[in-house]
Amino acid sequence: MSNHFERIYRFKGTAHEIGFSVGQTLGLRLEKTVNRYVTGLAASTDQQKLRAGALRWLRKLPRRFQEEFEGMAQGAHIPLQHLAEWAFIEECRVKQCSGAVCLLENHAWVARNNDTYMPELWGYAMIREVEGRIPTLGFSLEGDVFTPTGVNKDKLWLHYNFLRVWDQPSRAKPHVPAYVFLTEALELCRTISELEALLNEKDRDGGMLLFAVDGKTDEFAVFECMCSKHFRRNPVDGWIVGTNHYCACEDLTLGNDARSASTLGRFSRLESLVRDLSASRASVNLPVDLIRILADDKIERRDDRLVTACANVACPSTGELWCTFGGYPAASRGNWQRVAWPWEERQPG
Repeated sequence: MSNHFERIYRFKGTAHEIGFSVGQTLGLRLEKTVNRYVTGLAASTDQQKLRAGALRWLRKLPRRFQEEFEGMAQGAHIPLQHLAEWAFIEECRVKQCSGAVCLLENHAWVARNNDTYMPELWGYAMIREVEGRIPTLGFSLEGDVFTPTGVNKDKLWLHYNFLRVWDQPSRAKPHVPAYVFLTEALELCRTISELEALLNEKDRDGGMLLFAVDGKTDEFAVFECMCSKHFRRNPVDGWIVGTNHYCACEDLTLGNDARSASTLGRFSRLESLVRDLSASRASVNLPVDLIRILADDKIERRDDRLVTACANVACPSTGELWCTFGGYPAASRGNWQRVAWPWEERQPG
């Protein structure tokens, strides 16, 4: 494990200024990333839907995100349509992830595997300080506007796993994809109560298992979110785990197929390992013990296409943040490095 890496970017200003700076800084690198990502997923994506719907979808996002995409297109000299396709293509993907939160050494620790496609493009950190919003640190693709995993200056940690849904967003409420919701929540919410209020205020286009940790208090919970409803799961005995199915409400879509076996099997194994670790609090070795759980043969994804592309272990309370920067499957073979807490002069941990 190293304490130095070269895959972190920091931007500050209005949303448009940040987008322009990202585009100008990354330039051809961003264009290559976008091209490789869209091309790599093309075979399993409805191309007509992607081309026809991407820009229209972008124009329905909160204005703050539209402005960043517009600035990025100008800074990198990439057509806005192409950047919109890069973001919109996530609406057509199914991802399977694993996550856990556990009280260890009197603080809440997070362990998270992000199982997705094109693993070679993951392993970057983006610090954004958008004018008028809470500064955030997200772990994602290089230059990505959105993130599935992040923490903000107020020590609110969020990450989500994919969940299937059987409902639709309410016509009476605004709605956004899960990755847009999570990114906006990091910029707007300081507590889990504020997060829950935002879940009530804004619907989602799909399902998500949303993990939340408030490092100020070490409070944590999981929200099982459909498009228009959500169910809160609180920890039992100081820990909580989740994969890609519901526990707090009946899962009407989970059948006896390979996907069901995968999510239930990973859940059972993760639950067992986290329970055992929680019971041996006096002898834990952090972050090594949590990394070992994420790298377990029955938890880490090593399929031909769906792979653990990025992994995190973090303690928001102390500011100790670990992430893989390149290498996959990430938990077992990734380049684990510690990220310095970005917003305080003190060095946490």
